[in-house]
Amino acid sequence: MSVKYRIPITAITVFGTSGLLAFTVAIVLFLGFGQAVHTTRQLWADQAKTLIDGMEQSLDSRLKPIREQSLWMANDIKDLSEPAALDAYIFGSFAATPHVAGIAVIDREGHSRRWHRAEHVAIDEDWSSRPWIQEYMEMVKDTDAPAWRDPIFTDTLDTSTLLHDVPLYNADGDFIGVLAQIVPVEEISALLAVTHADTGVTPFILYNRDYVLAHPQIYSGNFEQPLPHLDELGDLVLQRIWSPDEDADFISSALQGTQASGIFWGDDYYLYLYRNIDRYGPASWTIGAYLNTSLMTDDQAERAVRALTAGLIVLGLAIIASIFIGRKVSSPVKAIVRAAEAVDNGDLDRIESLSGSRIRELDEASGAFNNMVHGLREREVIRDTLGRFVPEEVASSLLAGGGKLDVQQSEATILFCDIEAFTRLTETLGPVKIVDVLNAYFSRMVEILEQYGGVVTQFQGDAILATFNVPVADPEHARKAVRAAQAMLTSVAGSEYAGERINIRIGINTGQVVAGAIGAKGRLNYTVHGDAVNLAARLEAMNKEYGTRLLMSETSISHLPEDELEAIGEITARGQSRSIKIYTLASLAGEHNPG
Repeated sequence: MSVKYRIPITAITVFGTSGLLAFTVAIVLFLGFGQAVHTTRQLWADQAKTLIDGMEQSLDSRLKPIREQSLWMANDIKDLSEPAALDAYIFGSFAATPHVAGIAVIDREGHSRRWHRAEHVAIDEDWSSRPWIQEYMEMVKDTDAPAWRDPIFTDTLDTSTLLHDVPLYNADGDFIGVLAQIVPVEEISALLAVTHADTGVTPFILYNRDYVLAHPQIYSGNFEQPLPHLDELGDLVLQRIWSPDEDADFISSALQGTQASGIFWGDDYYLYLYRNIDRYGPASWTIGAYLNTSLMTDDQAERAVRALTAGLIVLGLAIIASIFIGRKVSSPVKAIVRAAEAVDNGDLDRIESLSGSRIRELDEASGAFNNMVHGLREREVIRDTLGRFVPEEVASSLLAGGGKLDVQQSEATILFCDIEAFTRLTETLGPVKIVDVLNAYFSRMVEILEQYGGVVTQFQGDAILATFNVPVADPEHARKAVRAAQAMLTSVAGSEYAGERINIRIGINTGQVVAGAIGAKGRLNYTVHGDAVNLAARLEAMNKEYGTRLLMSETSISHLPEDELEAIGEITARGQSRSIKIYTLASLAGEHNPG
């Protein structure tokens, strides 16, 4: 359907959407939103960077010395034969790392000696029978460097701890054991609680995203598991860190290596600031803090919020208008896309005619598409009709060539098949019944031939003439022709056609043929000609003489295993001076064909 009054799509784009966006930008600039947001964003970004940098530096100042000391101690400890001799050395090392609560040395056999800071005692234990000890020792040995491990719950301290270990080697470089140090998790929480007391900021450290490693409530609470889950801590604000109401892009865009997001809680807005670090264990740490921004009363921040609110309202109105216009424009485009997908899938019958549009270009596109679909439907009808009388591949070539089909000379494999005693069968069944038999038989044989890439070019009474490699190229045409013949013989042996059982004979030959449309000017027939075709027909007939059901010339068996073949004899082909060897399949050689 054509629409009389149409609007160019260019006019909508330029004067519609662009005009609305320009109006929005003007309002935002008028309110001074740009400058206010920039100033506020930079202020909060600087504060956020200072906060997170300070937390990271505090952690490094306490944990990095532990690693450095482990390297120094590993370089000194080369003999574990008398671990008691290390007592003074180990107790002295506690002075350099005040946050280490205990140190243990474990030899290769699983014997340990532990030193505790609080009790100032050394304890010998045999851990060799503990199921985890050998796996732990192998892990440390394979790491071959100082490493932080997953937090563990330490029974001797009755608290969760961070574990740091380093492999020990003797003077010859042989692995002799492990030096392990533990740091109570509550030490980290205490550090955060003291550092950020009375600041209005709640600091935290998460382990592997969902477990709380440090938090003021851990410092004052009691958790028996290595680390509490976010849902178990009791901090409802922190619990929502991974499901925020929004990403605080207005701050994140000014940060490097730090992320920001926020949630609304009643009349308050909580801002999360956090950073991931990967140097203190197999899983990442998320160090951060959250604060209630509603408590901030800075005048410039308030102006930025007011400007942001006004800008968002205007932007929202502009977006709603743009969406409305966009839908009006995109609806006919989407209809064309859906119809094009249906054409691509070959579902021409379910495509409805596209409606017109007041947008000129879209109306012209819909009309052109409708005309194209109409032409494709006519072409499909022609192709289906042609396909009933000539092979489908030939019909496609005719349509592609504008009705012209070039003569083709090529090597091909010819399969000729005939029904045994067909004349007698016709006399017995009568003309009506024999047509039903032939239709059922031909339908099954064509199905098998097409499955193997064969093309039926002629039905000659009860005979079938099929070609391989013409008109569709197939480098394995000879082998596939033989396999198709096997399948045909198997099908006939185990089937009835219109209630009748039949037997068939097949001849196969490979050689040069000429394929093309032959006949009168107004009535053509696609077929193949050549001595190769004649020899295939002759081989089919000679099955009666040799008592076989399948005969193949030597030119058709080059890709078949020798143990599948049985030589039958030699024949002289018309027009050739030398004889040709003929074969059948060994699996069919024992079957007798009574003719």
